This record gives sequence, structure tokens and C-alpha cells, in this order.
Amino acid sequence: MNVLICASEGAPFIKTGGLADVIGALPKALIKEGVDARVIMPYYKKIKEKNNATYIGYAYVRIADKNEYLGVFKDTYEGVTYYFIDSDKYFNRDTIYGHGDDGERFAFFCFAVLEAIKVCDFYPDIIHNNDWQTGLIPYILKANYNYYPEYRRIKTIYSIHNIQYQGIFPKDLLNILFMPYSNSLEFNNCVNFMKTAIMESNIINTVSPTYREEVLTDYYGYEMNKVLELRKDDFYGIINGLDVDKYNPATDKNLYANYDSNSFVEGKKKNKDELLKEYNAKSLEAPLFGLVSRLVDQKGVDLFMPILEDVLYYSNATFFILGSGDKKYEDYFNYLANKYPGRFLCYIGYSDPLAQKVYAASDIFLMPSKFEPCGLGQMIAMRYGSLPLVRETGGLKDTVKPYNIYTGEGTGFSFTNYNAHNFKDVMFLAMMTYQDKESWHALVKRAMEQDFSWNASAKSYIELYKKLM
Repeated sequence: MNVLICASEGAPFIKTGGLADVIGALPKALIKEGVDARVIMPYYKKIKEKNNATYIGYAYVRIADKNEYLGVFKDTYEGVTYYFIDSDKYFNRDTIYGHGDDGERFAFFCFAVLEAIKVCDFYPDIIHNNDWQTGLIPYILKANYNYYPEYRRIKTIYSIHNIQYQGIFPKDLLNILFMPYSNSLEFNNCVNFMKTAIMESNIINTVSPTYREEVLTDYYGYEMNKVLELRKDDFYGIINGLDVDKYNPATDKNLYANYDSNSFVEGKKKNKDELLKEYNAKSLEAPLFGLVSRLVDQKGVDLFMPILEDVLYYSNATFFILGSGDKKYEDYFNYLANKYPGRFLCYIGYSDPLAQKVYAASDIFLMPSKFEPCGLGQMIAMRYGSLPLVRETGGLKDTVKPYNIYTGEGTGFSFTNYNAHNFKDVMFLAMMTYQDKESWHALVKRAMEQDFSWNASAKSYIELYKKLM
């Protein structure tokens, strides 16, 4: 089975979010299962500066009244073949998103992928598209390539990683796209890449079973639920996996001390003591709450503001916040860091090595998200023995089993309603449980031994592929 995975970003070449982690991990897992999975993405300026891919050919695509050049480059990383679409006009820029012509840029990419197949001489059985930047591919495939036998047999699957970002552009964009008109291209009198993909793909999926149910509702669906309802029988939810080789406390070189599920008591204590010492704080016999997140409303950061000072006043807990985002949240966390030195620590910005240290050092990892399609933070936290405290939404609900004070079962803590006081109550429940070392250690060990590898997820994707075949 040959699968071409199309995306606008992918680790380790370029990353702005969780999509890149998926693209960096899924093909490796598919290859282990016997699938010839390859990746195609734009050849951005930042990739070119760090990478010497091999040029293999070129083609042209029609945009407006011009035939636009595209170069095709090839590289291999960890056994996965990557193809890159080169265009100085569209991709030789300092940033990969946020340009006024993003609609045209990624329309070009969608056309270019299908032309590049000829250059690569890799005709897939399935094209697996990801997020809005690849949303026109299923329609272009049907509209422009149906006369070619090697293209006509190709099936398409479309993965929604975050339904909020749909690729919405003025209707005028259609005037420069060389393909027949269809109602699939429009939504609310605009071009909508995601709607096109949903209507024209053979199968649609999203990144967790619970998020699949959520996006079919008005609250979570951002109006696209009305379109998804039409394809409900072809819509699936598969939880993302975790790169367990990269996120492994037994081998992670960023940690102060390595450990596993049999040595975490001393290992986590060493990491906690050293991190707090580095930031001039004392290690108390109280839990350390960790947060590694974008500081935006989606991540539930607004829930902190009414309750944090109460938690600091009524407990001995320590906090370590790592992230950046909205200025109001950055300012608030800096204010708390100045008011509670040694108790409330924050690093405004992002650092991969520091993030790994926070996962290893913290006892409780906070993810009170308003919505979370899948989430990787809670899986990483459990892998590092930091019990996640989450709101029951999307992938957080699917991956974290809440602690039951009567049976001792669970892998973390959770609350249902998006409410600051419910959040605070569960924080105190977690702190109370922390005092019972026998129960706490059993919870940590169980969390660390959860299997979040891509193996199960890859097998689920292969089942979807087989449906298409």
C-alpha cells in the first residue's frame, strides 16, 4: 500500500504546532506496519537554510494567466522519504503563515502536489491530506486528473487537526484557480478549503474520538458541523500517538537525572530539586504544578486568574509556568512571579530543553483547555510521571482517566464544566492525594506505563486506508 501524506509542516524540518509532530511520527509508524508512507510539503526558506535535499525535477501549474514553476526536491530522514515543493514566489519567506496571499500560496501547493507525483514517479494508492492548507487536493484530483488512469484510482482521506482554522478566503480567489466551479468550494460566500476537503474526500477523520463528537455540535463546530453532518457516516476519530523514543525520561538528555517507571521516586525528586534550585526556589514537601502551553484562551488560561492567588495562599504548592501568548496573561504571570518569589516561577517564551525539565520535575501538569482536539502535553506528562489535571474535552477526555478516591483507579485528575472554581476544587483534590504517598506513587506508576505510542494509532489509520482500498 502506497500512501502520500500531504501537509504544510512536519517535524523535524519545520514546526509551528502539533500538526508537525503528527507528520513527523505517523509515517514512521506506518512504515513499521508495512506501508510505503511518504511525505510532501512546501520547501520553505527555513528548511532550505538547514537542509540539503536532492533536486529531482520540475513541473508547472496554472495560476491565473501564468504557468508557475515548481521544483521538486527529495530527502530521507529516519527511514521516511520526504518530497519538497520549491517555489521562490510562494515559499521563500521568513514565516510560513500569515501572509496576505496565503489562499493563493496553498492553492498553488495543492495543484503542485498532484503535478509533483509525476516527477517523483510515486503514484500513491491514497493521498492523506492534513488541515486546510491541503484542502483543495481532493477536488483538484477529481476535476483535473480524472482522465489519467494512474490518478483515477487514487483515494483521499482528510484529517482535521483543528476545526477552528478552515482556510477561508474571498470568493475572488476562484478567478485565478484553473479548475471547474463547484458548490464544494464555497461556504458563506467565501472560498473555504476545509469545506472543499470534507465534501470531496473519500473519508474524513479527526484526531480523537471525543473531538469527533464535539465538532458535530454548534458549540465546537465553528459552523463546519453543518457540513460534517452531511458526511457523518464517513467521519472517524483516531487519537494521535506520541513519539515515545523522543519523549522518554529514561534517555532524555535534557533532564537532570534519568528515570523510568521503577525509579521515578528518586528520579523525579532529583529533577524537581534541581529545577527549583536553578530558579532560586526551595523544594518544599508540596506538589509542583507545571504548565507548558501557549498562553491563550483556548488553553484555559483565563481560568487561572480568579483562583491562583487563593491556591497560593491556602497551600504550599509551587508553580512553574512556561509559555507565551496573549499579553494580558504574560503580564499576569509576571505579576505573580514578582509577588510570590520562590513559589510562582515563570518563563515567558519557549525552550524545548526547559519544557522537558518541567515535565520531569512537576508533580501535576495543568491542561484546563476550553477545547483540545487531541493534545500531546497530557501524554508527555504521564510519560514523565507528572499527573495531568485536565478539563474533559477532546483528546484530554480520551486519554486521562480521572482519579477515583474510592477505588484508587485513574491516571490523572479532571473536571467537566469550564469553570474556574471547579478547576480549583480539583487542584486541591490533587494536592490532598499527593499527601498519600502510597496512592500517589501507584497513580504515577500507572500513568507512566500507559501506551501512547503511534503503534495503535497507525493500525487504526491502516484500517481506514483499507476501507478506501
